[in-house]
Amino acid sequence: MIKGQPFLLIFLLQATLFLGCSKTDNEQVLPSIQTVAISNITTKSAYSGGTEIRNNGQLIEEKGVCWDTKPNPTITLQTKTTNGQGEEPFTSLITNLQANQQYYVRAFARSNTGVAYGNQISFTTNKENTLVYKADGRTVRAGEPLPIILDITNDGQVDFTIFLELTAGSKGDRLYAGINPIGYNQIKAGVAIPENFLSMGFLVPEPAGAIIDSSLNNDQRWTSDHNALVIRNTLTNGQITYEGSWSNSPQVVAIQNNINGSIYFGWLRVDFDKNTEIVTLIDYAYNTTPNQFITAADKSN
Repeated sequence: MIKGQPFLLIFLLQATLFLGCSKTDNEQVLPSIQTVAISNITTKSAYSGGTEIRNNGQLIEEKGVCWDTKPNPTITLQTKTTNGQGEEPFTSLITNLQANQQYYVRAFARSNTGVAYGNQISFTTNKENTLVYKADGRTVRAGEPLPIILDITNDGQVDFTIFLELTAGSKGDRLYAGINPIGYNQIKAGVAIPENFLSMGFLVPEPAGAIIDSSLNNDQRWTSDHNALVIRNTLTNGQITYEGSWSNSPQVVAIQNNINGSIYFGWLRVDFDKNTEIVTLIDYAYNTTPNQFITAADKSN
């Protein structure tokens, strides 16, 4: 045996192992991310985000979206969001936009190996103020022969009527205050109630600032049926009770106005006065851009 040979073999083996480990450790693998589709576009803002974020178990130190009027925006721009750390999906509000302007958006994820970008998505903000708002003030009371007739777009077609209807039964009478969509127009309401007149359900009150679009919560529906704002029950013993969300204060109801197959979202604000039993159409608004959401009670965007 050559003197010193075992030590030479051990040295070579250690060097080989060291080099192999160093190659693996030095591989620079970037994270991966996908950009979420743009939604809820207005004149000044929109929503996007990131999903399917992966980094092989390593920490995502920063994530968000960046945007610009030129393609391939990067995180060196001021126009970006930061949405924390980790691999969870996120939603980003893109703000301070200009009306009727095209923008490019990319989600990003940053780790200690660098920055990865998602697929690029482009969109155009709405033109300035796509909402039409109108104050109204008309009223209807029980016994009047005609309801409030509403032509949302002034095209000569009746879109909705607001009515008061009194019915009588063995247990007393019921006064229905409600809205009737005409033709293919619709309102947002709860489930139908078969024991009510015309199986009316109750209209869904929309809080100020709520997004009105095609989406629905549980037990809600878009419908062309008659539906009630409030029902006043007068029993044979004189006891009076009320059903529905409109018995205490003005509320906003979501509507869809269908024009030649295109949907225009809007809202009506209606009040029912329990003392006078008068229904008042206070005001209303609609979006002139088809299939574009509207915010409840907003008068402009």
